[in-house]
Amino acid sequence: MMSEKEKTAIQDALERIGKHSLFANSSVYTRLLNYLVEKALINEDVKEFTIGLDLFSKNYSLDKNDGTVRSYVYNLRKKLDEFYSKEGADEPIIFKINKGQYNLNFISQETFSKQKKTTKATVTIPLQYLKLVGLSIIIIGIIIGAGFYFVNKPAVLWEPYFDSNAKNLVVVSDQYVVHEKLSDGRVHGVIYANINNGNEFVDYTTTTPINNLQMTDYTLMSKMAPYCIKSIADWFSDYSSDFDLKLESELNYDDITQNNILFIGQFKTMNMSKTFFLKDSKAFKIFNDGFEYSANGKTILYDTQQDKNSKKEYAMVSCISLSKGKTALYFVSNNDIGVMATIKQFTDKEYLDDFQKQLGNKAKYFNALFEVSGLQRTDVSCKMVALEVLN
Repeated sequence: MMSEKEKTAIQDALERIGKHSLFANSSVYTRLLNYLVEKALINEDVKEFTIGLDLFSKNYSLDKNDGTVRSYVYNLRKKLDEFYSKEGADEPIIFKINKGQYNLNFISQETFSKQKKTTKATVTIPLQYLKLVGLSIIIIGIIIGAGFYFVNKPAVLWEPYFDSNAKNLVVVSDQYVVHEKLSDGRVHGVIYANINNGNEFVDYTTTTPINNLQMTDYTLMSKMAPYCIKSIADWFSDYSSDFDLKLESELNYDDITQNNILFIGQFKTMNMSKTFFLKDSKAFKIFNDGFEYSANGKTILYDTQQDKNSKKEYAMVSCISLSKGKTALYFVSNNDIGVMATIKQFTDKEYLDDFQKQLGNKAKYFNALFEVSGLQRTDVSCKMVALEVLN
């Protein structure tokens, strides 16, 4: 039975790891690590299907070949190894997940050091056998690797995000909230279209003095956020890639220069991202609740249309080059359904093959406008209505 002192030490160690850059901005891996620590503390055996069901809503009785959990646990193991090889080298308690297992173990620094020394032990093998085995492994590796590459090769626009050394940041749009004090003294949250950060709050209240408005320390996200993050996480998992997560209201310039950016959300809530979205376009501009498209001397306005039974809106998918070889991919609409529909299409391999043909095999950067419509926002259709190739 573990003592309360030992449990406290483990929780302290977990808190230190959670603050490290490897985990601080990665909610998926923080949640997975917390889950495994929690199960280990109560000595509960965990299996692939229990993790999948509890954390990723994966029903392994229906799909036994789903590799989501295996991929995330593999990457978590790598993150822990990296942490303990650098900043966490002096941690008194080590969190360890043995290869091929899902249970997390707590071991002392002394035991961990002995295991590393044992791992480094060498065995002498005759050179001729090494050459033969090495050549066989190389040939088999080339065959398997080539087969996997061509079967699972990502679309051109996703290649920067699935590179083994890629640093990816998913940015989710969020809406700034202000507190409004009512005449009876009660306070409630209010959204102003022209206030989406602290600076805009100051500007607004300076030019339009309203004594009953107060700044807050929280924001709101729309329903597209959890849906799209889940879809993106599954897509990245298919290619053994990872991403960190950040709200638009927290985004800074260094984030954009140091990461591949994947933005999801509404352009009306953009802050820092406004500077980069459509920056290279000569055909598109934001117009009201949609977009303006100019080509061949003609201008077409694509704006949201709605009646009792249906709604038609427009979503932009934009892929551009950033500095230092980074890429930015934007899924933007002023309505949830537009973002959700385009995310669904651009995480579908068959659709991506067709889209790349329209784009051109060598083209990489583009702005593509989609019309999204459906009866009462069900049975949604999503079709491209305008394309600008930037290469």
